[in-house]
Amino acid sequence: MNDHNGFNLLDEPWIVVLDNNGREQEVSILGLLDNARRFITIGGEVPTQAFAIFRMVLAFLHRALDGPADQDGWLELWSADQLPMGRIRAYAGRFHHRFELFDPVAPFFQVAGLHTANNEVSSLEKIVSDVPNGAPFFTTRSAASLERISAAEAARWLVHAHAFDPSGIKSGAVGDPRVKGGKGYPIGTGWSGQIGGILAQGRDLRETLVLNLIGRDVESYVRIGAPDDVPPWERDPDGPSSHERPPRGAIDLYTWQTRRVRLVGSREGVVGVVLANGDKIQPQNLHGLEPHSAWRYSEPQTKKYKTTVYMPLAHDPNRSVWRGLEALLPSVSGRRGGSGSEPQPFLAPGVLQWISDLVAHDLLPETYKPGIWACGADYAEQNATIGDIVADTLPLSILILRADHPAAGRAAVEAVNDADQAAAETRKLAENIAQAAGAEPKSGAGDWARELLYAQLDEPYRRWVATLVPGVDIDARRSRWRQVVSESARRIAAEVISAAPPSAWLGREVRGRLINVSIAEAWFNAAIRRLLPPAGANTTTLEVATR
Repeated sequence: MNDHNGFNLLDEPWIVVLDNNGREQEVSILGLLDNARRFITIGGEVPTQAFAIFRMVLAFLHRALDGPADQDGWLELWSADQLPMGRIRAYAGRFHHRFELFDPVAPFFQVAGLHTANNEVSSLEKIVSDVPNGAPFFTTRSAASLERISAAEAARWLVHAHAFDPSGIKSGAVGDPRVKGGKGYPIGTGWSGQIGGILAQGRDLRETLVLNLIGRDVESYVRIGAPDDVPPWERDPDGPSSHERPPRGAIDLYTWQTRRVRLVGSREGVVGVVLANGDKIQPQNLHGLEPHSAWRYSEPQTKKYKTTVYMPLAHDPNRSVWRGLEALLPSVSGRRGGSGSEPQPFLAPGVLQWISDLVAHDLLPETYKPGIWACGADYAEQNATIGDIVADTLPLSILILRADHPAAGRAAVEAVNDADQAAAETRKLAENIAQAAGAEPKSGAGDWARELLYAQLDEPYRRWVATLVPGVDIDARRSRWRQVVSESARRIAAEVISAAPPSAWLGREVRGRLINVSIAEAWFNAAIRRLLPPAGANTTTLEVATR
């Protein structure tokens, strides 16, 4: 156990969790793992904090278990009532001293004695991301609450800083050869801030942790748990200078030390921070190491590097996760497909490919319904500030992940395409009517109508995609969805038409042809009938695979 002045993250409560009764509490790393069935999820001040802590815990769990080695090892963990705490505590005992937050030699995720030439200490807003840097009036925190935070909260923001800290100029640490004029010039955001974070989500925290534990034997699409793929607490403590090296595996990426940090304070509270640059990381072609993101083919990067390049597919804060479902599904964008000469447009997250493989080998039942948790940061001002945080959950039928039975996945993606096409026609209608009334092109009226349709389809799509279960009539489901989209689009069209001014009914000539409300409505109705036809007589059934 800790001495009176210590704060050891293995023993001290610091991770926010939501328990099965909906109450928040703080637990230690070992407390979280020992009681994972009692908790629903990890929480925190902001969603990205939970994502960063979750990945750190995953790294700890992978190393404590030295695995899982393969699917059989995974099944043993999945089938047990709780995590193997004997092995976990033995591992914790070996590295207990490396989890001390204020250790004078090797403080957790920090550099002992880190300082600038003038011994400057920054205020806590440098790492507290619910206070926009330089704009403290955009927060619910009081100024006094930033003068001192608890050691527990400081630990949460410390993990978050390595994962999501914005780019920009940092303090110039003594001993870092990259420092110029006392400043550390930008090296990019934290690694988790460069990806579009995707985690599989179970019914409780134990299930969620195990679902995201990928076996060591899947090096065809994720390298994880190799002898050199270790977290910082198993390496020599960092100094102020960086390590110019590529990442060695997923565990390395889960705990990548993007910054050099020193918390100023004690277990009684933290009052400041020294925040300097750490290890730079480039995102090109890390899809074989990073399992918690989808990836997109980049033609400009491919031309630049003269080899096929995939980049992380970051989340768009203006789009719900279901609208980008194509890139997430192994059944559509799988890691085991793409035998043609042309690169795939997307690669699904490795963790979802792993789950698809588990289902294909009957290790997860097709009736199981996991969730996809999407989490990420959207940066502004040359990545120097966090502009927005993306957090979204999509419950799924596990059948749509199956790469070996792709019909359900294709249906889910085709349904998104239905929504996209209807949204495009709804936008055209509103834009045409606005121009008929005298507005200039791109007036914004079309964008408003399009986003209104997406908002109306958001909850119906989430309910609909969960119905793609074994035995369902896929054509009947598709027909029902097209009906929902058509009815929603027509409702919005009616609102747009009813709000049209008299001048729009009279109309005017735009680009050489007359446009008025009646003509615009006729074009819209014809497009909707063409794009969303009734289902044909033939049906396709999603059958349960038998062995």
